[in-house]
Amino acid sequence: MNNLPSLRFRALRLCVIFLFLALSIAAQSIPAPKDVLGWTPGEDRKLASWANVVEYFQKLDAASDRVIFQEIGKTTMGAPFVYATISSPENLKNLEKYKQINAKLADPRTFKSNDLEAKKLIAQGKTIVEITCGVHSTEVGSYLSSMRIAYRLASSNDPDIKNLLAKTIIMLSPNPQPHGLGIR
Repeated sequence: MNNLPSLRFRALRLCVIFLFLALSIAAQSIPAPKDVLGWTPGEDRKLASWANVVEYFQKLDAASDRVIFQEIGKTTMGAPFVYATISSPENLKNLEKYKQINAKLADPRTFKSNDLEAKKLIAQGKTIVEITCGVHSTEVGSYLSSMRIAYRLASSNDPDIKNLLAKTIIMLSPNPQPHGLGIR
């Protein structure tokens, strides 16, 4: 009977160890850009093709509950036009709700004299931020950094990153003009 507290402590300690291991394995399963490209974006004399960028974001989407990657159309030359939505898993589950709140707040005709309704929506909503990377073909840093930004947001357990994702929905376009890259 005297060993009961000791057994409970051991069981609790084992549970904590298993939880730590499970979280470590989950964090490791999210691919870094280097895991897909074979090199880290930003290395000298290395550029990713648009197909490489799309492949990376597809793998990130498959591995992370913080990322939804979508093709929203084709460019004039047939390349996929894409973006990633990055936020907390809870926000992504309610993404349509937050889009509707944002649409109501964006229309000034919605609140002619009802400021109370606007305040309620603001309190319920999330900040939605759009980031577009890469405009000119000679500016390659931004489309390459999009993969590093997405990886950090998808994999970090830093309290500041988690807080940011809890309050914000980020829509990240790796490049709005992929043909400007000159890399197929």
